[in-house]
Amino acid sequence: MLNFVSPSSLGLAALGLGGYYACKRYIEACRIKVVTSEAKTSVVIRQTDQEGIVTLRDILFTKCLSLTDPEIAYMIPTVYLGTGILQTIYATMRVRLRDHTSDISYERELLTMEDGATVSLDWYPGIKPQSGGADEGKPIALVMSGVGGSSQEHHIRALVKSLAGSQQGFRIAVVNHRGTAKTPITSPRPYDSGLTEDFRTAVAHVRELNPNSKLIGIGFSMGANILTKYVGEEGTMCMLSCAVSVCCPFDISVSSAAMNESNLLNNYVFQPAVMSTLKRAIKRAQHLELDSSINIDQERVRNSKRLWELEDEFLVKIGGYKDLNEYYAKSSSVHFVDKIDVPYLAINSLDDRITPPHGIPMEKFSTNPNIALALVPHGGHLGFLTGFPPRIWFIRPIIEFISAIV
Repeated sequence: MLNFVSPSSLGLAALGLGGYYACKRYIEACRIKVVTSEAKTSVVIRQTDQEGIVTLRDILFTKCLSLTDPEIAYMIPTVYLGTGILQTIYATMRVRLRDHTSDISYERELLTMEDGATVSLDWYPGIKPQSGGADEGKPIALVMSGVGGSSQEHHIRALVKSLAGSQQGFRIAVVNHRGTAKTPITSPRPYDSGLTEDFRTAVAHVRELNPNSKLIGIGFSMGANILTKYVGEEGTMCMLSCAVSVCCPFDISVSSAAMNESNLLNNYVFQPAVMSTLKRAIKRAQHLELDSSINIDQERVRNSKRLWELEDEFLVKIGGYKDLNEYYAKSSSVHFVDKIDVPYLAINSLDDRITPPHGIPMEKFSTNPNIALALVPHGGHLGFLTGFPPRIWFIRPIIEFISAIV
């Protein structure tokens, strides 16, 4: 007697098989792509192994497995956060979240800049290591947030706690930009996308207090641009042992054009958050007198709706730039990438609507043996959320990379 399979059973089997292969293709599309030089002769890591010189590429393919191991080098988004826009919105919505991964408290230190401005360093676990204790000589990570951000953002706190709890036991100083994180405003000049002097001063200060500790730089978004520009400016004289950037814009004109487009993300999420933060900082600085030669249209500043308007009327004039184009050109880290002389890792997302991938200088990552680029298909802007409940993916590769260097 013949047994026949019903059409409905065949349909379900075909649907299941189709779903399996679709899922497999999607996972494969989430694979991380690493771009770095093929050079084997350049000394980019001052280490040696049994075979001789260790290059940055060697470090990536032996120590940074979350980026290069074919079995695990994926960033598979949380199931309901499968696009860059969803990743970005969700990350923005939980920026103040406190959970077991980010429940930390800082110890604050204030630094005075050359022009009288104040920058705050939020230290974790504390400003000073235990005298003669295990903290002496531990590596120190200096972290910078993006525009309008601070040490209080969830992804910053989660990274800080993970760094301190890692095998290396990093100490961390989050460098808060002028006027952010309730830092006293003592200069009329705010921070901007290309101002590296504040970070340079912070690095020199931390180095002076901790001469036996290796220093690492980690920057996010605008903070990543400042960090990248700083490392390139310093060249062979850089005090950092290595640096990591996440969602670095590289070309400010490209990211500015993207941020000022009229769309759901910009109109209702990004622009309102950034503009409110910047306008509050400007208002807090009203008691400080500007140079009489600087003519600021305060009404235009108050009524500005887009970041470019605020930049054009306030940052350009107070920073001494000729116009917005000069501000973008001189602030962009893209012009300094090929001058980087310490191990540097950039993590960027291909579906980032704030810092689009066409602003990344891909060719420079293929020629400078000191730098590497990790491209994530679906991370959005400062999202990179995977698993359930969503967790931040980029923390692991950052710790792998900087631990391998120090």
